[in-house]
Amino acid sequence: MAFRHSWFGLLVGLLACGKATDAPQGRDRDVAPTAKKIARDAAPAPDAAEVALATTSYATLADALAATIPADAKVIGFGELHARTDRDAVKSALVRFTEDALPSLGPKLSDLVIETWVVDPTCGKAAEVSVKVSMSMRRPQETKSEIGELAARAAKAKVQPHAMTVTCDDYAKIAPSGTVDPEALLGIATRELGRLVEAAVKAPSKATTGRPWIAVYGGALHNDRFPTKGVEEWSYAARADAATADHFVEIDLVAPELAATDPASQRQPWFPLVARADHQVTVWKRGERSFVVLLPRS
Repeated sequence: MAFRHSWFGLLVGLLACGKATDAPQGRDRDVAPTAKKIARDAAPAPDAAEVALATTSYATLADALAATIPADAKVIGFGELHARTDRDAVKSALVRFTEDALPSLGPKLSDLVIETWVVDPTCGKAAEVSVKVSMSMRRPQETKSEIGELAARAAKAKVQPHAMTVTCDDYAKIAPSGTVDPEALLGIATRELGRLVEAAVKAPSKATTGRPWIAVYGGALHNDRFPTKGVEEWSYAARADAATADHFVEIDLVAPELAATDPASQRQPWFPLVARADHQVTVWKRGERSFVVLLPRS
């Protein structure tokens, strides 16, 4: 399958400065400029020692995921702090997932939903809108090939990759006047990720014997089990929980170099771990079936 890159998770612009209302640990996200929808009550800075006590370290990402993902999981939503042209150039979470996690996860996966779309050539503005989306979110050029590599390696491992379906009407909503509408973008992405998850749970591409899991890979907004107040509508987690009878697991992959200079990450309860990041993989439990995985420094 040929994938045309168009990420939705973390949009350039304003930051969400809220805290979760239904989770033991709050967190913020880079989101679209929707100030009226976002709570502005930033959480107090956490105590570094307390955060460190709640972590476990592993030699590799594969080891960390093997120890973290519950055996009875059905859908695993991976979210990342995106690489961007205005952030440090480091080995991306996407590359690490492809190279370090997929080889061990592959034999257990039936399907892999990727937060990207295939451009519909019958829609006149499809390619133009896709380019505008990538530019508005400052995606590095290499991200396109990284997504293609993830899809190719998944297929080689006999895991069925899936991309979102974006209709001609959707393209018109995303950029109605030539400028990207972030809320429309986020809404369409959430709709499609939820739809693909439900379809894969209902009819997995492979026999579930030996391949009990479905994975989703995208930005760390849509997979929120405990979304920040005001952006709940942009998470597919509730639909995934409903489809799996509460067997959805959220895992965020964070490159410490990117988090160090990211204002939203600096307000996270896990942020004190960034200064301690080294060659190991650190896992911090946010809440029930919700984890942050701090990747090794490049």
